Amino acid sequence: MPELVESVNCPRCGAPLPLEAGAVIVTCRYCGAASRMRGDRAFVLRHAMLAARTDRAAAEAAIAGWMGGGVTTPPDLRRAARVTSLECVYVPFYVFEVDAATAYAGVLTRTGTNERRKGRLVRDYFWKVLGRRAGAFPVREYKMPLAFKVPFDTAAMVPGSRFLNAEIDEVEAERIARAEVEAHQRELLKDLVDVVEEATSQVTVKDAEFLHAPLWFAAYTYKDRPYAIVIDAASGEVVRGEIPPPTGGLGEFLLGR
Repeated sequence: MPELVESVNCPRCGAPLPLEAGAVIVTCRYCGAASRMRGDRAFVLRHAMLAARTDRAAAEAAIAGWMGGGVTTPPDLRRAARVTSLECVYVPFYVFEVDAATAYAGVLTRTGTNERRKGRLVRDYFWKVLGRRAGAFPVREYKMPLAFKVPFDTAAMVPGSRFLNAEIDEVEAERIARAEVEAHQRELLKDLVDVVEEATSQVTVKDAEFLHAPLWFAAYTYKDRPYAIVIDAASGEVVRGEIPPPTGGLGEFLLGR
């Protein structure tokens, strides 16, 4: 009969690891070592984090600034909205350094000449893949500030923050990265040709890293409806803010909204 595992210790420091349903890569809360919870391949990715430079007060100020600015936000948003929750969460990502080259052939029709073109589209990326299976986090919108990357250190985490372990391993993450990069290359071809007849991509992964990014997740209400804001705790920038839709009233008409 299989042995029921109730606890696992960190291979580096011996401390108990936090076991979570679905977790594949688990980070030790004492020494910061990342360990694989299933499979027979050794965990070899470097583990880093983004240094949090935005505390709770700064996050609240960023929210207030976002609510008070922009031509698409309601003019009374900052006054009428109420922040109902604000939490810093360390979110796992895999970051791949990728070279991509796409050989293509197609037709440019926008000039009215049906000009046939072929060539190579060459790009390099630091491509990020979310380490969680569920959730609607705006991965592509998130401009990860890698300049603030530091070695992972649990002592440097924001006090009271929540920590998420990875639910996919680096093999699956690399597969996702390759597929997304190839799709992105094809999307870029639309700037070169209007009809893509052939496209063959070579995607080379040069390096990979496991990284936790601190993000402030805020919820607020406006006119009894809930909305969300995500703030990068490293850069202090708003990653995404949900804007209440216009009401279509006379006041917005006079304001040109």
